[in-house]
Amino acid sequence: MALPRNLFNGDCNFFFYSPELWQPEGGPYRAAAIHRYVAHLAASGIDALLVNPNTQVAWYPSAKVENVLAGYRRGDRKFIARIAAANAALTRPQVEQYMDEMIKLFDRYLDLSEAGTDWLAESARACRAHGIAPWLSYRMNATHFSGAPASPVNCRLFRQARYRLSGRTPGPRGQKDHAWLGLNYGCAPVRDYMLEMIREGVEDYDFAGLELDWLRHPLCVEAPASPRDTDAVTAWIADLRQLTRARRRPYPLGLRVPGNLGYLRNIGLDVRALAQRGLIDFVAFSNYWQTPWTMPLDELRRELGPDLLIYGGIEGAPNWLAATAPKLTERPAYQELQLAGDSAAAAPAPPSHQAAVRGTRYLPASAPLLRGNAAGKLVLPVDGLEHFNFFVTDQVRVPGQRGDYRALRGLADLATLRGTEKHYAFNTASGNSHEWWDAPMSFPAQIPAGQSRTFRLPMCAEPADARLEFLVQVIAQAPAAGRPPGVSVNGSPPDFAGRPTRDLLFPCGPYRRHVPEHLAWNFRVPVAVLRDGWNEITVHHDGPRPLSLACIELALRKPRRGRRPGKP
Repeated sequence: MALPRNLFNGDCNFFFYSPELWQPEGGPYRAAAIHRYVAHLAASGIDALLVNPNTQVAWYPSAKVENVLAGYRRGDRKFIARIAAANAALTRPQVEQYMDEMIKLFDRYLDLSEAGTDWLAESARACRAHGIAPWLSYRMNATHFSGAPASPVNCRLFRQARYRLSGRTPGPRGQKDHAWLGLNYGCAPVRDYMLEMIREGVEDYDFAGLELDWLRHPLCVEAPASPRDTDAVTAWIADLRQLTRARRRPYPLGLRVPGNLGYLRNIGLDVRALAQRGLIDFVAFSNYWQTPWTMPLDELRRELGPDLLIYGGIEGAPNWLAATAPKLTERPAYQELQLAGDSAAAAPAPPSHQAAVRGTRYLPASAPLLRGNAAGKLVLPVDGLEHFNFFVTDQVRVPGQRGDYRALRGLADLATLRGTEKHYAFNTASGNSHEWWDAPMSFPAQIPAGQSRTFRLPMCAEPADARLEFLVQVIAQAPAAGRPPGVSVNGSPPDFAGRPTRDLLFPCGPYRRHVPEHLAWNFRVPVAVLRDGWNEITVHHDGPRPLSLACIELALRKPRRGRRPGKP
């Protein structure tokens, strides 16, 4: 089955977050804003739009299942307070700001509803008009608001403990966390409810594909899953397969999941069995929020077989490496609000460094980061890319930061990417619970005195005439141990002549510098050492004390200040 290659997952509410972009003339929100957004995606080279219509309830005017707008009246602060009650990470001023923003959001939904516009139908209509394949992407376990079971964004079943998971986190202590408190698909009423919601989307709307998003969040049945529960989930997905096959045209069915197949089996999702039985056409592998750089997509393809199409997920943040924005005078309040503490911006700075405005880079604001991440997936290879949380870059309204939609054009074509500027990175630990299922974090890492350590990263080879310089940036915790480290790539001679720098390899929105507690060195390496697929970056440390690495990032860029490629 030939499927699109450059997928844009809108996530929940994406049409409604930034009216200043899609309806700058103001006034009640109109269907024209949806068409403008979709037209912009089409012009940017997106060939499939995945529209998320749900949390645990429908966010469109459903005639068959619970609708989040039921009972809401314009400006209804008491209604919104029931949603805000789940955000325990927010301070009281942030809760008030959150409620203000949610009221505006809900009122935009009402604008369309009162005008007789079903926004979900309108999104499919806009896709057809602009030559984009319209797909549905259902959140299978939306737990952002699980801390308040009675919230309007949660279904009535969830308010009954027997239909919920226990909320126990993995590990010996078995602590409870509302982020792990999801619907229990081991219960037939839960499966029936979600099937009815998905049936409405497939049968009553003009979409052409279906994704089951188990990454927001990857919870299904109580772990460890019993064979009975796993069989029930597999049979339920088989029912969905029959539902899509009943459509007249091909209607692909797939999953969005983490790359940890063992974890998925443990919660009742046997992806390998689903692939072997032909119940799914594609799988999109990704992390939670932090885009994966070292996801073993080649190994996952070998395990799942050649007939399954595989998409590489591109997420909202390159990693959790904090950076500073020299031109900002105050911390972007809405960025912290949107992430609710899930951000490098929320990490407290040392007292001596509090003057620096720091934050999390957003990958969609950087064309080099987008190209580097895409190239590292396409060489393994994958059948396409799926962008998730792209719109958040605009939503958080950080001055100087915007999503670079132009960079999406040609992003799923490796030949187009060769010879262009690219920014590669590694994943860094956040300490959040989603690291149980994410691809393993490479950093922070410590190298003992007198030793070396090798890190692997998928990258693409570059044309000999590309006129690019290749830089490896080693970022360490200050104070560093002794003399600077050395670097070699794919067995090249070690280079100990790194140049100290405070600058990121590429700016990303307003973020241009490293935080004061980090030290960085740039090493220039011949471009010719790069190869398609996995590349090895070795850091050599001959100092007297251990070296604590915060991250490694790499750049293929045009020479600065008149330097020729390969020349120091």
